[in-house]
Amino acid sequence: MMRAALLALALALPGGAALAEPLAPFAAEYRIHVNKIPTPIKATLVLEPAPGEDRYRMLFEADSFMLTNTEESWFEWNDCEPRTERYVHEFQGFGKHRYHHTDFSWSPPRAVNSDSKEGKESFDIPADALDELTMLLRARCVFATGDKEYTATSVYGDRIRQHHFIVIDRETLDTPMGELDTLIVEKRRKGDRKEKRRTLFWVAPAKDYMVVKARHIESTLLRGELIMIDYGN
Repeated sequence: MMRAALLALALALPGGAALAEPLAPFAAEYRIHVNKIPTPIKATLVLEPAPGEDRYRMLFEADSFMLTNTEESWFEWNDCEPRTERYVHEFQGFGKHRYHHTDFSWSPPRAVNSDSKEGKESFDIPADALDELTMLLRARCVFATGDKEYTATSVYGDRIRQHHFIVIDRETLDTPMGELDTLIVEKRRKGDRKEKRRTLFWVAPAKDYMVVKARHIESTLLRGELIMIDYGN
């Protein structure tokens, strides 16, 4: 459940720029709550330019005495079309250490993944495949056009996943940026057999669909939330 709650934060859709312009750098901080109780775990999400034309680095990190979770994506961005170059996910906590390091190439589309279980593996990927951070940057562009649904293909480790996002409601929230009208977006994963599992995001159209709150419901007894506590450009 913890990784799913942490990944919920990844739908932070960066604001501050028109869709066809370069991405605007930002840094956001969130507090993690479990079953409505605040925890000592804080998470940060940072987007910054990388060396080279139209290249960016996105970093999501959560760190505490209980766990360390880091996700990074290096990618090109061209008019709302991200193209991943490298994606890294590492998790250490609760006696476990897991990692995926994935390099992408596009002529032809392939990925080379090194992980903590299977070692190194190379495989074909769809031409429109994204990593699990950049697929959510792409969602920003889709929702900004007024569409209410978005489907994406991601590469995670040696797996290719299908995801579906749908706008289900609206809500006004108090945030570090003031009171904001938000859309509630539900993320659905194809083939999920746990009927009670849900992941929800509250995104603010006035801030170019930046996420201000996320919630992962694993069961009726277990839920995690990420709530924005600070934001800066």
